[in-house]
Amino acid sequence: MTLQQAITPMSIILALVALVIMLIIMRYLFNKSVLYKIGVSTASVIIVATFITGVQSKMGTIHNVWAFPLQVALAVSAYVYISRTIKRPLENIIINTKTISNGNLNIEISSEAIKQDDEIGKLSIAMETLKTGLKEKALFARKIGDGNFDDSFKKLSDDDELGEALLQMQASLKFAKEQDNIRKAEDARRNWTTEGQARFAEILRQNVAEVSELSYNIISNMVTYMGVNQGGLFILNDDDANDKFLELAGCYAFDRRKFITKRIALSEGLVGTCFIEGETIYLKDVPQDYIKITSGLGDENPAELLIVPLKLNDEIFGVMELASFYEFEKHKIEFAEKIGEIIASSISGLRINNRTSLLLEKSQQQTEEMRAQEEEMRQNMEELHATQEAMAEKERDNIEKIRLMAIEIEELKKQLSETKNRK
Repeated sequence: MTLQQAITPMSIILALVALVIMLIIMRYLFNKSVLYKIGVSTASVIIVATFITGVQSKMGTIHNVWAFPLQVALAVSAYVYISRTIKRPLENIIINTKTISNGNLNIEISSEAIKQDDEIGKLSIAMETLKTGLKEKALFARKIGDGNFDDSFKKLSDDDELGEALLQMQASLKFAKEQDNIRKAEDARRNWTTEGQARFAEILRQNVAEVSELSYNIISNMVTYMGVNQGGLFILNDDDANDKFLELAGCYAFDRRKFITKRIALSEGLVGTCFIEGETIYLKDVPQDYIKITSGLGDENPAELLIVPLKLNDEIFGVMELASFYEFEKHKIEFAEKIGEIIASSISGLRINNRTSLLLEKSQQQTEEMRAQEEEMRQNMEELHATQEAMAEKERDNIEKIRLMAIEIEELKKQLSETKNRK
């Protein structure tokens, strides 16, 4: 029997029908699954191999010479198909999984595998998503390591534990950095305040005798250290109990000493109010033309004004006024108030020293006057003593003269008596 006789139309139709039914069943059972490819390839090989076996049996066993190799070729073709579409992509996924598990994200995923509409494609897409997500997390972690805590990051899903952990780490490190910055800023302010107090304590230890010179040294250093534009120091003048007023003892602006004579009544303006109330005045809305600060660009009104009483134990010795184009920070206001107390203490000590010196000088003058009076009294006493001795001597002479005269009178009486008796 020939090959054409062995292959009848009915056998071809049956084989085709079997292939179609097999495809329908496989599509229904294993749609979008690697099992579909495995089932189609193996079932196709079985159907075709069965068809070849049927043809070969009709033609005789001698035809196994070509039938068996053809069946083997079909099986090999099915294996090659399965290997190319399933085995190789799976091996690539396994290799990439091991690479990622070792911490290496430099992997390449086949674009053909990603396009497959089955478990291989889903695994490839998941692997690509995993790689992208891990790279984003690595980049995010690197930015956190570099100190960038403001970079945004989106989790892959609500179940992304690693992403959530990174976000929590970012928040914790950002909070720690903010706290560290706050601590450093507080330390810087504390050091600034401590250094400033030491600086002004040294200035006040110079024992400047003149209030005006001391006032200039204080206000010039205060303007410089505070970083403001202008400052003035008003000292209470109470030399006349009936005419007390605030006198501008020192003024400094733009690195220059200002020689300004100014007298303010105790109830006049903001300076007088500060003196009367004994409380710091911080003014942000400075009245127009309240004070003029002259710079190289012209006259400008200051933006901020700080007026601090020089108060010690509820006694006020004056007022310090500072003007600036910029805002006074809280620690600078507290610093100015502390320096105000130190200045008040220094002025109080200086006044006590001056009064003590005056009293000492007056006491010495009185002592000298008393010594002069004592000397004059001593001389008067010596003169009086000499006078008294002279008078005593004269009195003795007079007594002697009287005695002699009495003797002479007695003699005369005796002679007169004798004369009468002779007659």
